[in-house]
Amino acid sequence: MALENKHIHQYEIDDALPQWRKLVFQRLFSVLAILCVPVYFTSVYLCIVQGIWPMAVFDTLVYGVLLLILFHPSMPDLKRFIIGSVLAFVIGLGFLLAIGPSGAGFFWLFAFAPLSSILLGEKAGLWAQGINGVSLFFMGLAYHYNLLSWPNIEGFSTLIWYVVVINFVVTNAMVTQSASFLLGKLTHSLQSTLASRQATVMGLAKLAEYRDNETGAHLLRMQQYASMLARQRLLADNVPAELTEAFINQINLSAILHDIGKVGIADSILLKPGSLTGDEFRQIQAHPVIGETVLQGLLNYAPECAFIQMGRDIAGGHHEKWDGSGYPRGLTGEAIPLSARIVALVDVYDALTSPRCYKRPFSHDEALRLIKEGQGKHFDPELVDCFMQIHQEFEILSKASLEETAKPLGVYNAELASTRGKDFTAKTLN
Repeated sequence: MALENKHIHQYEIDDALPQWRKLVFQRLFSVLAILCVPVYFTSVYLCIVQGIWPMAVFDTLVYGVLLLILFHPSMPDLKRFIIGSVLAFVIGLGFLLAIGPSGAGFFWLFAFAPLSSILLGEKAGLWAQGINGVSLFFMGLAYHYNLLSWPNIEGFSTLIWYVVVINFVVTNAMVTQSASFLLGKLTHSLQSTLASRQATVMGLAKLAEYRDNETGAHLLRMQQYASMLARQRLLADNVPAELTEAFINQINLSAILHDIGKVGIADSILLKPGSLTGDEFRQIQAHPVIGETVLQGLLNYAPECAFIQMGRDIAGGHHEKWDGSGYPRGLTGEAIPLSARIVALVDVYDALTSPRCYKRPFSHDEALRLIKEGQGKHFDPELVDCFMQIHQEFEILSKASLEETAKPLGVYNAELASTRGKDFTAKTLN
């Protein structure tokens, strides 16, 4: 289990930087798309007036690609980053070849290397610097041998071209390396922040779990189960608007806060091996409100903290039922937060298949039958459909977690991969 926890934590850290890069990409290129509207129409008009049709076509293709990478709904982020970076190079190269050093080509080429470093990493930034240098070198040769036809610039020569190129390469390297250094510092800061967040949340969750006679394995299973079900729902039809990769990353952490409210329940009730009295059950039913109140108190200090917001929703809503017969508020259907609906299902599965002081563990098939019976009553019907599609993965993880002789995590992943196909990865577990 320690190995599993380390793997989960590392995935969370590794995933944070791409999310930051995605935000940078969206903001930079959205602003670029807006600012380029007047530039595009002006450029195309002047090219048509002067009969430079190839440049008009080139500008149109470039702007079309810019809109494509911004608004294509299913394009992978890495592909967007690569095309966006190359686009800066292509624009710069196109301007230099067509207009020469008097145009905007140098500005676009200058942006190519630091943009590549920020979006694709330090190695990509180094490659971009090399591509810039080689391209400008051969462009100078082509100009020297009259293979390029540029507008005449008084006093301009091949020597001046290479002086400009040397200064360009040096300053471009300074800016790109600075961007790489700052990105490295940002990565380190993200790692420290995420490590602190993981430790804090796990500590809060274990306060409740240890009082409930749990070992901590339940928390890890809840992380895995919630992420698996959320990801499967993302692959289904009619995906809720809030269900994104960021949502899945958050529920991976926030799910373990579902029972934080148990800190306010007496041990004599939590650990009672027999059936509860009516009054005792009413006290148990108070734990969602207690948990929600505790996490809402934290939000007063960090109102923008998304994973605490989700933890609050889960803590307060994971005992609500689809048909409105749950507690504490009797919410129905989609009025129950999606995160709470997901955790409600996986928490019941784990409770059924795990040994407790008051019951034997149910078999996977028994749990499957009970969850199916609760479809549209206790549980979101679409989530039950998603659960049924991947229930074998739940069975593998449940058995592996409860085995006294644990196998390495890689063995679990291999077994799960056989149930889903070659594209199943360890990230689906987390």
